[in-house]
Amino acid sequence: MANILWTILSIPLITLPAATAGLFAFMSARARGIHCDLFGTFFGAMRRLWLKSMLLMIVNMLVGGLIALNISIFPHMNTSSDPLAFIARSVTVFVGLALLLVNMYAWHLLVLFDEVPLSHVLMSSFRLVVAHPWWSLGILITTSVPVLISLLLPRAIFLLGTISSCAFIITWGTWRIIRRHFPDDEPVTEG
Repeated sequence: MANILWTILSIPLITLPAATAGLFAFMSARARGIHCDLFGTFFGAMRRLWLKSMLLMIVNMLVGGLIALNISIFPHMNTSSDPLAFIARSVTVFVGLALLLVNMYAWHLLVLFDEVPLSHVLMSSFRLVVAHPWWSLGILITTSVPVLISLLLPRAIFLLGTISSCAFIITWGTWRIIRRHFPDDEPVTEG
């Protein structure tokens, strides 16, 4: 049901960030074993986090746009004999991977500590990725499984469960790290 709600609310792209925050808020509660009302949690998070989620999405679009621009330039470069082209490609892949890993923690921290500034959330997310790179990479790989499976099944499966499955895997996996670094009642801080 959360996946269908997210899908419907994401049709107007302007509501995509808030809908994503709502989905992560609900899945975060479920991953922590908290039973909550889907609509109250989902729409409550959308209302509280619409601005921060929009800013996070803008940051993602800017960094993702630079990555896409770099990738579009690579076919025009002579990568076989130019070591700088190889380095540029490697850096682009690394930044893209880092963006995905930081986003896993950022969306979860955003819904857990909604009173904390976005800059603190992003910095804390980056620190968690650096502190736990293998676990973070494992979560990212595990998250790709429902996506790959849904590509082999009818498209309705994507609408019915893929996004919420990915959000649940991310929140379940990142919660294992977040709870070690931040007690339940202690917000994320810069220090």
